[in-house]
Amino acid sequence: MFFDDLNSACAGAFGEPAVIRRPGRPDITVTGIFDRRHYQQDTDGGPVSTLVTSLAVVDAELGGPVPAGAAIEVRGLTFTVSEPRPDGQGMTVLLLRESR
Repeated sequence: MFFDDLNSACAGAFGEPAVIRRPGRPDITVTGIFDRRHYQQDTDGGPVSTLVTSLAVVDAELGGPVPAGAAIEVRGLTFTVSEPRPDGQGMTVLLLRESR
C-alpha cells in the first residue's frame, strides 16, 4: 500500500504499547496512537461536550479485525472497543469507551 511507510513512521514516532484482547484469540501487544480529546457541539439547549477516546493501529499489526466489545489496555487503563473504523489506507482507528 502507498501509506505503509508513512503509517509505520507515525506509529513509531507517536505510538505507545497497547494490549488487545479479542474473544477466542490470543492477546496481542501492538503500538498504537492513543488520543483523548473533548468535542463540543452547540445545541438549542446550550453546548454539549463529550470525551472521545481512540487508538489508531497499523492494520498489519492487528492480525485480523478487532470487533466491537474487544478489550484494550493502554496507559494502565482498560477500555472496550465501541467501534472499529478502518481508514482504507492501512490503519484502523478503534473508538474506545472506558471500562468500569
